[in-house]
Amino acid sequence: MNLSLKLGKVIRKFLKPSYIALIFSLIAGILLLSSSFLSYKNLERTLNASLKLQAIGLEIALQSLFKTFDWSLLKEKREFFSELLLNEKWEGVAFIALYDKNRTLLLHSNPDLIGQKIDKSLLLDEKRSSGFYKLKTGEEVYLYETYLNNKSQLLILRIALHVAPVMESLSHARKHVYLEFILSLFLFTFGIAGFFILLRLETSLSKMEELEKWQFITRILLHEIKNPLASIKGFTQYLQKKCEDKNFEKSLGLILKETLRIENLLKELSNYTFPKEPELNLIDLRKIIKEVVESFKFQYEGAEIEVKAEEKTFEIKSDPEKLKSILSNLIDNALFASLEAGEKTVEVSLKEEKEHYIIEIKDKGKGIDKQILPHIFEPFFTTKSRGTGLGLTIVKKFCDELGIKISLESEKEKGTTVWLKIPKFL
Repeated sequence: MNLSLKLGKVIRKFLKPSYIALIFSLIAGILLLSSSFLSYKNLERTLNASLKLQAIGLEIALQSLFKTFDWSLLKEKREFFSELLLNEKWEGVAFIALYDKNRTLLLHSNPDLIGQKIDKSLLLDEKRSSGFYKLKTGEEVYLYETYLNNKSQLLILRIALHVAPVMESLSHARKHVYLEFILSLFLFTFGIAGFFILLRLETSLSKMEELEKWQFITRILLHEIKNPLASIKGFTQYLQKKCEDKNFEKSLGLILKETLRIENLLKELSNYTFPKEPELNLIDLRKIIKEVVESFKFQYEGAEIEVKAEEKTFEIKSDPEKLKSILSNLIDNALFASLEAGEKTVEVSLKEEKEHYIIEIKDKGKGIDKQILPHIFEPFFTTKSRGTGLGLTIVKKFCDELGIKISLESEKEKGTTVWLKIPKFL
């Protein structure tokens, strides 16, 4: 059962449009390249066979001539081959030669070469009868060699054919291969690019589906929990005012604290699943930081937040509420980390840098493991015992909306530093 489920998952994965596009483009590219290569090889073999048949036909004609004329007579007639090539029927022949086992030329269509030794013999050196050969003049010819039946000695007949028309056909075929190779590369590139584009689209659609799912869940939570939670919160605050018993007051305080935690969770879920368009206004960044810092004085008793900023206006155009949410989450995390490590101080600094303002939030906590760092912005991922796991996700989401670049650096037992690079104007 587990094997069939795993197999089903693998099949569903590869049936996605991105994988289908990639596989089909790769197959099409391979087939196109293979087809052009095989076509070229077939043409090469066909032309080679055609040249060989032509050479064999000439060989048969020469064999009959050698049977007709006496060998001693042929040796005396040095111009026999050259006169033969004057005939129109022998137009495609580059030269004809006859040599012995010592490689000495006995007859040649160029009489001046008779008596000289040949450099290379296909039959004697390479044990083959035909092949392409480049002459000293630079011309490429098709050589065909065969043994002649002669009573007195072993003779080898060499026939060289012009291959210019053949090479032209091969050149066209080679260009065709190059063209199809480029087309196959294009198909490969298109397939890979299409794969990543479709993969991104699928990821976006998956995120939209996830968002719709959480929106549905959040609607239910907000509807089913918000109203009774407000009643519990209001009734608890009313009892706190009326109750004089210290034991009950402590219990009521705990109820109120937990109620506020649930209320905060619902707020974070609402921010995550029902994002609002940024409302841009001209604001003083230093004042925003001070407002956020002031709100923490009542939440963390004994904690100190040091704000380092010049006494001037740091004017930006941004969404003040979303900016406050970003700073609140980051400072809250910094305070929690510092207090957990037995420290009380968190540093918040603000400075100007050309077209941006840089906010640095530094804690003295225990730091974050390197294995955890890549996951800190993921939804519902938290290292806190009672965290919701949405704080940093919302921070990253709001930063992207407001064009803020967020970066983080952490070192074990030394603390964590977060930088916000905020544009002055969006």
